[in-house]
Amino acid sequence: MTQILDVIPNDAEIDAISSPTNVKAADELQQRRKVKKRLDDLLEAAALRRAMGDDF
Repeated sequence: MTQILDVIPNDAEIDAISSPTNVKAADELQQRRKVKKRLDDLLEAAALRRAMGDDF
């Protein structure tokens, strides 16, 4: 799991790396942010389950 977290840039890094120059680039950036948020939510829920003693 650590490798996944190291690879995913945070929002500030995404903004610094990419500045959308057209609509398509802006849509791709928005999609990346949605995927990152879903992944963060999933990992947070999994960590909570493990902390409570449940495995999934």
